[in-house]
Amino acid sequence: WQIVDAAMPAHKEPPPLCYSSVWLSMNCLVLDHKTVIVEASEVNQMEQMDKLGMNVIPMPFRDAYAFGGGLHCSTADVYREGTCEDYFPNQTGDITRV
Repeated sequence: WQIVDAAMPAHKEPPPLCYSSVWLSMNCLVLDHKTVIVEASEVNQMEQMDKLGMNVIPMPFRDAYAFGGGLHCSTADVYREGTCEDYFPNQTGDITRV
């Protein structure tokens, strides 16, 4: 393992309605040992990851920060243990036809 200080955020202020720190720039999504998704405007973070030998995938995600965090925070595991379960059994029909 190599401990590396995070690159400086590319922005001095968070986006509108976001109450997180500008250090949300560190919040990236690691796909495997060589591939990472980084918020597209965080050029310093992307450059740092590239220099560390990572395959960097830029993803425009800054406008979503106000809804709960960066790329890693906004994702969930796809694989779950246990049986397939319906967590919404009492739905009242197709809400797209309202």
